[in-house]
Amino acid sequence: MHKNTGYKSHYIYCLCIFLLLLLCGCGNSDAPVSADPVSQSTDDIQPEEPHDGDTAMETSSVSDRAQETVLPGEGTTTPEAIPLAPWESDPDYQITGGEVSLVTDISSVMDHGFNQAAFEGIMSYSQAAGISYSYYTSSGDTKACYDDTVMHAIQNGARLIVCNGSHFEQTVGQLQEQYPDIHFLMISGIPRDESNDPLPLSQNVHSITFHQEQAGYLAGYMTVLDGYTKLGFIGGEQLPSVTRYCYGYLQGIDDAAASLDITQEVSVNCWYSGTFNPSEQIQAMADEWYDSGTQVIFSCGGSIYESILPPAEKYDGMLIGVDVDQSDLSPRFLTSAIDGIQRAIIIALDNYYANGNQWDSTQSGQILNYGAKQKCVELPISNEAWRFREASLNDYDNLLKYMRNDEITVSDDISAAPKTAITVNWTED
Repeated sequence: MHKNTGYKSHYIYCLCIFLLLLLCGCGNSDAPVSADPVSQSTDDIQPEEPHDGDTAMETSSVSDRAQETVLPGEGTTTPEAIPLAPWESDPDYQITGGEVSLVTDISSVMDHGFNQAAFEGIMSYSQAAGISYSYYTSSGDTKACYDDTVMHAIQNGARLIVCNGSHFEQTVGQLQEQYPDIHFLMISGIPRDESNDPLPLSQNVHSITFHQEQAGYLAGYMTVLDGYTKLGFIGGEQLPSVTRYCYGYLQGIDDAAASLDITQEVSVNCWYSGTFNPSEQIQAMADEWYDSGTQVIFSCGGSIYESILPPAEKYDGMLIGVDVDQSDLSPRFLTSAIDGIQRAIIIALDNYYANGNQWDSTQSGQILNYGAKQKCVELPISNEAWRFREASLNDYDNLLKYMRNDEITVSDDISAAPKTAITVNWTED
């Protein structure tokens, strides 16, 4: 429940953090974000197949992570001390029962990427405003599991549920009218029916999508400008957001190669692994690519970077991170293609609470698409994260300026791969 009963009182707490993020991120643009629904291609999305089996729910617990340790010279055991996660000592955080709740389609919220960024956005706002928050992770990768994850949040008192990723599209499509008092914030997804066709958004739903193709473009262009000519892309599941990253990446590589007149020298290997988790298959593919001369691999999805890093270290290769700045994970990350998940969530939560626990007309029942114009796609430019050697910050600043001014247009069409002058080698399962 709220510590502060009115918007004015809790807004004072969150104003500073919100304004700081707003000034440097999503929503701070020369032109306002359009509130018109954004059309999205559905060609590459297939309906979920029903699966049998249990769909038991997993939630986080500090006690679940404690391990027994035998003390030297003694026969008794005591739980090993494990440092708390940043939120576990926060009085606003609840293992279950939070008013604002994140639901994820994988078993971990700390993925150093998409899910972690969403949770940190919720945590930042909730801590500042004194609002209880929780997260719930899916126990499997079936629609039944995703349905159960959302229902678990509802049954435990969630009032605003942040649905992270397109796996929750059919779930929200099914529940949005059934639970009119529950609000759904969809990140990189829109409500869909059982045939996977788009549905109109109810007034209790707000959807945020991103121009991931623009972030992919920036990463691809700057990588070639830095002198790399043998590149790769390993995606997770072939979802629209992952495909947009890929196709933007290819467009950026192609344009940079053309500007340097080296299109015949540049090639890209592309493959969707079908999972957002580490796997032996991903590591074997990365090993093969690096061994064959690939210099940089765009690791696009969840924790698959964990399988790409060992081959990169073995062959002196580099990676490109995704969704957030992943440079702190390893010096092998050349850059990261960033979208503004954390910032966008803070804006949506602020709008919701500013209007008495409902979104205003610019967000209620609306799809907003954030990109370069809203200062919501970028590459990291801190001293620690900037690892380009030939490409300069001035090069990057100009590229981003051209994109924001529509002097560079990146296609968001994902119905077919972009036509390029560079060589693109697709690996199919």
